[in-house]
Amino acid sequence: MRLTLDRRTKPSAMARSVFRASLLGTIMLLGACNLRPEAITAEQHLDRARGDFAALQKNYIPHEGKLTLANAIARTLKYNYDTQLAKAETTLQERQVDLAFAQMLPRLAADAGYTWRTSRNSARSVAERTGLQSLDYSYSEEPRHYYGNMELSWNLLDAGVSYFQAKQQGYRALVALERRRKVIENILRSVTDTYWRAAAAEELLPQVEPLLARAQKVLDGSRAASRNGLQPQLATLDFQHNLLQVITELHHMRADLVDAKIQLASLINVPPTQKLSLVPVSAAIAPQTLNLDISRLEETGLALRPELRIEAYQEKIDRQDIYKEMIRMMPGIGVLGSVNYDSNRYLYNNAWGLLGVRATWNLLSLIQGPKAIAVAEQSLEITQQRRLALSVAALTQINLTYRQYLGTLDDLRMAKQADEVESDIQKYARNAAQAGTESEAEVLRRNLSGLVARLQRDRSTAAVHSSLAGVYSSVGVDLVPPNADLDDLPTLVQRVTMAIAGWEAGQLPDLIPVQTAATDAPTIPAPVVAEASPPAVAKPVSVVRRKPANPAGARIVASAARAG
Repeated sequence: MRLTLDRRTKPSAMARSVFRASLLGTIMLLGACNLRPEAITAEQHLDRARGDFAALQKNYIPHEGKLTLANAIARTLKYNYDTQLAKAETTLQERQVDLAFAQMLPRLAADAGYTWRTSRNSARSVAERTGLQSLDYSYSEEPRHYYGNMELSWNLLDAGVSYFQAKQQGYRALVALERRRKVIENILRSVTDTYWRAAAAEELLPQVEPLLARAQKVLDGSRAASRNGLQPQLATLDFQHNLLQVITELHHMRADLVDAKIQLASLINVPPTQKLSLVPVSAAIAPQTLNLDISRLEETGLALRPELRIEAYQEKIDRQDIYKEMIRMMPGIGVLGSVNYDSNRYLYNNAWGLLGVRATWNLLSLIQGPKAIAVAEQSLEITQQRRLALSVAALTQINLTYRQYLGTLDDLRMAKQADEVESDIQKYARNAAQAGTESEAEVLRRNLSGLVARLQRDRSTAAVHSSLAGVYSSVGVDLVPPNADLDDLPTLVQRVTMAIAGWEAGQLPDLIPVQTAATDAPTIPAPVVAEASPPAVAKPVSVVRRKPANPAGARIVASAARAG
């Protein structure tokens, strides 16, 4: 009777367990089908915008004292969000190098579990030849028991692939460093151009507003006189036309100068409303004509341009793909070792160790491998062709920027002559007005023309400084090394000041080859501007490759060298 009751209750408990598991699985499946991304609401967007605005306001770093060009560049390198983003991306690539090396390690897995059955795992045996039952139903496992093991495995094929992947990641870290160089170059050009335009605005905008107000009154008076027939129509219209041309040009220049002050504040990370005290354009060092050797500029540009160095590293990355595909065609040998424990009391040994070697070979890789290698080689050829195409573009840009620099020097020379002529005209106009032979309206128009000439002179001066920075940027010369410590602002200002002095003296870097122990190991390629003498001494500035100044750069080099 008890046996019958037991057999009836066991299927009932089992059925309930199966039903519960099925119900739980159905609920989870339906829940997964109903998972849809929720759109961000307008209130959430508004909260995010307010939070971002508050963070930006909090991160503003006000500047005290006179702001020189070196101060502006140094502040931009330290506080600008673009440079901080480039630094963060470099750090991320460095950490991924460490992660890539970690993936080469063996796999060490710990496993533990507990099993429970509603009935014993009983079975019987049947004789192979006779088909008769040789044993009664028996079991060798407890319904409830727990187990655990620690397994160490290492596949040599996967380790080989991971090795070349680690090398690729090491090169990608150096690519990130070159991209950071490019960001610094772009910011340098922007700051140089914006600074001098903002300096011109600070010097001349106070003179623009009063003259524009007077010009508007004179224009209104001339129109009233023309309507009343007090002056000849043709002469009046001609005067109004000339005056409107000068006023329109002044409005355009004023808008450009006002925009420059806002842009400069954004670049150096100060509030847009902060009043900055800049070095007057008239007090800046007069640009000199630099007779640079264009062939040396081209050679230096092909060696230092970040875009070309990125492609050189990309070629190494693509070459590792070829090696990986070759490795994948080989047999995989795996080494396995583990220690195990099981609480099953029917086992003679509850704890035991296991050691084994396993070899596998995907024979289809003999068909797929050559095709994959061909694709990788094709990618390598494309990278080489892209580098050549970029080299042509770099040579073109070097020649264009140098010609533009010479053109801005001519423009500045003509702008200075025009300003001198306008100054003489204003002087004679004032004398004529005092003598009563020149009207106040005509004197005002000439004053406006003189102000336009001074604005054009200052803008031409800014264009010369900006185009000179463009020449060195097109060559790939670094104002500061990308791995330099940007946190020490006074030291950074001093370094930038010396580099600018070398640029204004027309100094170019000396390309010194790096002596490395491993020929294929990637090294930090960014040139470091050595301490430059003042322009009067005109000693050549040597640009050499040094060890990274900060720990992050050193870790990148060390990781990449290990990958090589």
